[in-house]
Amino acid sequence: MSYTRRFTRTISIPVSVTVDYPASEHGGSKTVHETVTEDVEVEIEVDTQRFDSSVSSCNDHVNGLTASVGAMNTAQCVAIGQNADKVSKTIIDGFFHTVRTDLSTQRAELEQKINARLLLLRQQAASLLDKRKKMEEDYARTTARYQKLFSDLNNELSVRIHEVDQPVFSLVKDVDSQSDRMLHTDMVQTALVTSKESTLLQSQLNVARVKHDALLAMNRIQGFLNTKAASERTLREVCLEGVGEQNYLAPVCYLETESEGRKVEQKCVAPDIVATENDVLCQRLSEVDFDGDTDTEREMLQSYFQAEVEQKVHGNDAHSLRVRAMINKMFND
Repeated sequence: MSYTRRFTRTISIPVSVTVDYPASEHGGSKTVHETVTEDVEVEIEVDTQRFDSSVSSCNDHVNGLTASVGAMNTAQCVAIGQNADKVSKTIIDGFFHTVRTDLSTQRAELEQKINARLLLLRQQAASLLDKRKKMEEDYARTTARYQKLFSDLNNELSVRIHEVDQPVFSLVKDVDSQSDRMLHTDMVQTALVTSKESTLLQSQLNVARVKHDALLAMNRIQGFLNTKAASERTLREVCLEGVGEQNYLAPVCYLETESEGRKVEQKCVAPDIVATENDVLCQRLSEVDFDGDTDTEREMLQSYFQAEVEQKVHGNDAHSLRVRAMINKMFND
């Protein structure tokens, strides 16, 4: 189909102009550079009749080719499907035939191996049965020999034990005969009744003993509480609430010993309430001139000492008597 197209463009053209001017004071020429633009309009008429006819003819040819290609494609698809079915069937049949052949071959090989292994196992089983039979016979002979040996040893050992401990076995035999004689008489019922009554009596005695021990324990507890109350009362009576500088008395134990080398050692034992240092206290006590003990104090000290010795070293054996004698000797000296 023919058509017309119109195009408009603006064209720019650079122009250089040289101008000569006459001679005057100064003559010469001058060049001027300018750009000239012009709008150009072009109208083009395109005749497409021959092209359209050729395109129509080509379209007819292409439609015929398309129909031919479609028919050929259909035929080719049918042929490809048939050939594919044939090829697939051939491949599947060949695959299963190969698998069946391979399985048959493996089955034959495995049957041969299994038969050979079963034959070997039967031979080994027969050999093991023969060995077991021989071992059972050997064990029976060895067992019988050792049983006879151990039986002889047991009999000999029993005879030797009876010979060594003949008095003991005789005593046991006599006791067994006496117990059998007692158990097979009418005194058994009497012994049972006596045992029952003795058990009941023993239980009552044990209960009475427990009550007696409990009463003693309660009395001791009561005495302890009474003693504790008296001690606390005594402490309250002897303790004074002092204010300011006052004098107080505190118990102090002063020991002075002399060793074989004439070395004198001093030691003081005092309660924590005494703030004086131990060395200063020992020095002060060493300077004090203690009076001699009176007869009453000596008797009290000796009584207390004897009570402590009897409590710490008790017993009537030779060792205890010797220890007490040595302690008394050292105390008197």
